[in-house]
Amino acid sequence: MAGITGFVVETVNGIGNHVSHLPTSETIIFDIAVILIISAMLGFIAKILRQPLIPAYVLAGLIIGPLVLGLVRNLDLINAFSEIGIAFLLFTAGLEISFRKLREANLKKIALIGTLQAGIIFGAVIVLAGFLNLSSLQAAYIGIILTMGSTMVNVKLLSDGGELATLHGRLVVGILLFEDLIAIVAIIVFTTGGFAIVSLTTAFAKLIVILLMAIVLQRYVLNRLFRFAARSGELLLLSSLAVLFFFIISAYIFELSIVVGAFVAGISLANSRFKIELESRISPLRDFFAILFFVALGMQLVFSGIGEKLILLIVLIIGASLVRPLIILILLRVTGYQPRTSFLTAVSLSQLSEFALIVGMVGVTVGALDMSIFSTVVLATIITMSIAPYIAKYKGDLYHHVFRYPVSLLDFLPIKEIPEYGSKSGKEILMIGSHRMGGAIMEELLHKKDKLLVVDYNPDVINFLMEKKIACVYGDITSPELLDKIDVKKLKLVISTIPDYESSSYLLKKIKNINPKVKVIVTGSRISETLKLYEKGVDYVMMPKVVAGQELANIIHAKSPDLKKAKRRHLKHLNGIHKLLY
Repeated sequence: MAGITGFVVETVNGIGNHVSHLPTSETIIFDIAVILIISAMLGFIAKILRQPLIPAYVLAGLIIGPLVLGLVRNLDLINAFSEIGIAFLLFTAGLEISFRKLREANLKKIALIGTLQAGIIFGAVIVLAGFLNLSSLQAAYIGIILTMGSTMVNVKLLSDGGELATLHGRLVVGILLFEDLIAIVAIIVFTTGGFAIVSLTTAFAKLIVILLMAIVLQRYVLNRLFRFAARSGELLLLSSLAVLFFFIISAYIFELSIVVGAFVAGISLANSRFKIELESRISPLRDFFAILFFVALGMQLVFSGIGEKLILLIVLIIGASLVRPLIILILLRVTGYQPRTSFLTAVSLSQLSEFALIVGMVGVTVGALDMSIFSTVVLATIITMSIAPYIAKYKGDLYHHVFRYPVSLLDFLPIKEIPEYGSKSGKEILMIGSHRMGGAIMEELLHKKDKLLVVDYNPDVINFLMEKKIACVYGDITSPELLDKIDVKKLKLVISTIPDYESSSYLLKKIKNINPKVKVIVTGSRISETLKLYEKGVDYVMMPKVVAGQELANIIHAKSPDLKKAKRRHLKHLNGIHKLLY
């Protein structure tokens, strides 16, 4: 073992000595090559383990940095690149600041919940400053860091789980966007050099001026500029970069952080009709420089003195994964959301944010935080982000089997979030999921409208059904509270269009236990899972992809394929569904 270690050390030293004699331009190429190769290797491992990529990048920086292998020598250049990475991260965060998204999740409640949870956590950390061996300013930084969940991690996990359109998904996104705004305000406060009223007033006055510039430019210049630039993808990318660096330079001239300028640049384009195209064009650049940013963080990690911050590390992890979600859960229940919606929203926010790392870097830059505190924040962020995918995967089971009873202790609080229409009793047909494939099925069931009840977790779908006067209720069918409100004994047919094996198994067990005679039709996504569902007693399993393949095979292998006739039949069917859903 010692021989292998010695060989590795000698090899690394040999590479380092060889690189030190290279011209500067080739050294830069070598440094970036090492960063990307090691990051890619660890990225593959992270994906296999179903982990977010951010911890992998930080770990890559730790390995190739001076603390371990010391392969990268040009730290100044990497740090410069990482600052550009911060700018791109903040630019894309600004692009997501859409008041439409906030309104979808109830802007007033989001603002109330975001402000209260931030205030409670911030105040608690200030009170505990002495216990944590922190100065008041250091405690202020830690307090802000603890108030933020990760937008990058959560949006990815919600998207992968198909939960962005759900109510708890919209609440998560809304709270995260509001927290991003809090982070920007905090950065402005921290970079003014103190909490003096005059300096803060001046800083916010400058921010207002830049925001007004953004509004005026967006309304009178950028819309026309991007309408012309959209004719060329290359010109569109160049224009968006020009806007980004224009506001970065403006922030620098106004003596504000470039982070603020990048964020305002994103906001100025957030409501552009070309926003999606802009995001797709700029995302590769953002990802490249973001990798350098997180790798640079890893290079700066130090473990000397981190043992003295063990209590701070524990507080950060417990605060992010338990205390903050608990506060958000209570606030959601107080504002009238259902127990399950409140739990799923709160538990999704149980990690520290990439914004925490940015705020921590600001603290190091201005001399408020030392490297041991910053390294503790980075380590806590890695740990909480690494746990996030597993929480996202099993949060439904966690609620049903572990937290349902503790959450029920808040049942004395009234529930106002129950979008529904019509009676839930006396129904013979239960439709779960009425959009897309569900819409096609529901079209055939409209002649039994008075006997039909629809359950869906997309608020837009529920609002549409209410307008059509179709009996419906918002919620997730795996929620015990919802099933308890449905008269299952009267049901003759249950149809679920949700292609999730666990949900289908749970539904079958609950429904059949109460009403063994009811016919249950569910949706499968894999043949192996479909066979298991049949073994469990499902009456029929729909497999959309298999059915679509069979339909196409029948058309192709007909003696005289009539695609025009098939097209007319398909269009007629689609038009019927479109009228029903839209």
